[in-house]
Formats: sequence, structure tokens, C-alpha cells
Amino acid sequence: MQGLLALSRGIDWFNQKISIIADWLVLICAVISTLNAVVRYMLDYSWFKYVAPFFKAIDMPSNGWLEAQWYMFAGMVLLGAPYVMRQNEHVRVDLIYGNVGDKWRNRIDMFGHLFFLFPMCVLMIWITWPWFYESWRIGEQSSNAGGLVRWPVKLILPVGFALLLLQGVSELVKTVGAMRGIAKVAKYERPVQ
Repeated sequence: MQGLLALSRGIDWFNQKISIIADWLVLICAVISTLNAVVRYMLDYSWFKYVAPFFKAIDMPSNGWLEAQWYMFAGMVLLGAPYVMRQNEHVRVDLIYGNVGDKWRNRIDMFGHLFFLFPMCVLMIWITWPWFYESWRIGEQSSNAGGLVRWPVKLILPVGFALLLLQGVSELVKTVGAMRGIAKVAKYERPVQ
């Protein structure tokens, strides 16, 4: 069990490092969204691109900037989800879970991981990997004028679900360890309503 707990700590560490990317994507997306709105609605876009000739990215049409925001949103959600699960802050239906003790919470978590989380993650990886691969193989572009290449956002899907699956394994190991009294899981806090 100690080896599995060490693996769990390694997965937790790795997903925490990946979550830093998700954190930065929030800031970058907010900046791009703000600049895109300012350029589109407050400035004459044709004038603005000549002010900064050294920044070729500024010359990207508005659709490209919007798609970049969507791509970053996908990264925020899918790369941040494993960390949120590690912190036990993920969304759940709290009809029973909040009204039972730790022993039953561990059982519910174990059941949920084994019969819902793991099959869903495996299915999503199985579905999205060929979708990404085909997009990468053909060099798929957005059909929007000035749109971006599509394969990077499609790659985020199987990678994000693989990271979530790994974090699920880590949480399952910690749950089993908690049931044996040799590990701790993240403290559950009932939602304030």
C-alpha cells in the first residue's frame, strides 16, 4: 500500500504542476478578451494594427482571437479538473454525501470512481483520441475566416481526460488508504447555500 500511496503523491504533484497552466490560461484569456473587446469596439481595428507593426499576433483577425479564448477555456477546464478533484472541490450531487460520515463518504467515492469516473474517462479518451489524430493528420483549420488550427484544442480533450483518470486513481488509492487508517483524503466541506 505504501508504494501505491507514493504513486498517489506523484500523481498529485504532477497534476498540481499542470494546474498552474490552467491558472495562467485564466489570466491570458481575460487579457485577450479585454484587448479584443477594446480593439473591436473602442478603436478602429485597421488603425490599431499599424500602431504595433512588430507584433504580428495583433494582426490576427477577430475570429482568431475569439477562438483562442475558446481554446484557453477548454484548457482551463480540462487541465484544472484533476486539481479540483484532488482538493475535493468538484461539483457533486449532494443529496446523500453531505449527510453521512467519513466512512460512507469513502464508500460513495470508491463506488463513484470505479463505476462512473473511470469508465467515463476511458470512454472519452477512446472517443477523442481518434478525433484529435485525424485533425492533426489533415492539418484541420477552423472554417471561420481567420480561424485557428483545430488539432491543439482537440488534443486537450484526451489529455485532460487522461489526467482526470490519473487523479481518479490517486483519489481511489487515498480513499482505500483512508479506509485502512493509513492515509487522508481532502476534507469535504458542505456547500454553503
